[in-house]
Amino acid sequence: MKKNTFLLLPLLVLLISLGLDRLFTLEFFQYYYSNTLSHLNFISKEDLYSDLKEYLKKDPASRKKILVFFGNSRALLLPTRELEKRHPDWILYNFSVPGGSPDYFLYWIERFKSDGTKPDFVLLDQSLEIYNKTPVLALDEVLIYGLSTDFFFRHWTRYSREELSVFISKHLFHTYRDRPKLWRISERMQNSSALAKVYEAAVQKVLTMLKEDRGSTPRDLVKQKHTDEQLVQASETDFSSYLKPYTFHTNMFEMQKDSIHILKGYNVPYATIWVKVARPYFNLYMTRKVETSEGLKTPMEVWKPIVEKFNQETGTAFWNMNEDPKYNCEEFADPGHMSPNCFPVFGDYIFKKLEETFPKAQTK
Repeated sequence: MKKNTFLLLPLLVLLISLGLDRLFTLEFFQYYYSNTLSHLNFISKEDLYSDLKEYLKKDPASRKKILVFFGNSRALLLPTRELEKRHPDWILYNFSVPGGSPDYFLYWIERFKSDGTKPDFVLLDQSLEIYNKTPVLALDEVLIYGLSTDFFFRHWTRYSREELSVFISKHLFHTYRDRPKLWRISERMQNSSALAKVYEAAVQKVLTMLKEDRGSTPRDLVKQKHTDEQLVQASETDFSSYLKPYTFHTNMFEMQKDSIHILKGYNVPYATIWVKVARPYFNLYMTRKVETSEGLKTPMEVWKPIVEKFNQETGTAFWNMNEDPKYNCEEFADPGHMSPNCFPVFGDYIFKKLEETFPKAQTK
């Protein structure tokens, strides 16, 4: 038996490595090396969910109707408080996150059903980019911060080997996930950790604002808008990064379908939405042919027939902002994101659609 004790050495090394990894990535140390705030959108959603469940305990006759929006960074700036004043019958809980995708939506909708959480309406993002399986720049924030281990391994057959590797390695080793830089740690230790304290204050400020705005990011934290010339140039870059080549992610679409079937199954009204993008970027959707599994086609030629067929088969409402003449705010911070100035108009568009779904006579 003693001769085989050396076989325990790899396990011992792994346990020590995991212990050191967790020590070096404690919240206190993160202030010295972290250089992002986007993960706070994911962290804050647990408190948002608790608030939602608490609000739903109120008498339905006395509370407002609840809209839950599952989107991505294109919906992060919706001004919840301002919209509540303009549309007093409704209250918005914004579950949008950077890189928000159908697996993240399904993760929460499964939780909603399991807990008996039943909002009055659910809105799901339905953009082209989230269904591209082969982008040059892959967004992995949902894999890293947004899904539980239980959810991921229940649906593991819907992920690629690369995605499995990312999930396991970055959940197992947080130093690999966060990539701390020694130069940044050294910089933030100077002057009695002044820069670390600045970052810590920023974290607390953002978490407070996310809580107060029910999941939305304040608009004043984002640059205002690009010029038309800048949009044309940036659209080429974004298109090449996210839509070239374009391989439709069937498994991701299956998860979107699962969410919709769950909502239909326990009678929660819902719709899908295609949030508006800048016209130069949209024109590339329509005209630029790329490699696809069906040969050279535009991303629209691949994505739109699949979505339209599903909508027709299931009676799913599709709020197409990109081709709706009733929505005409044309300021953009970049090709894929509206200017902060447009978000009140964006919010009004959503609630006008809700008013069409729920006529005034039905409103509490």
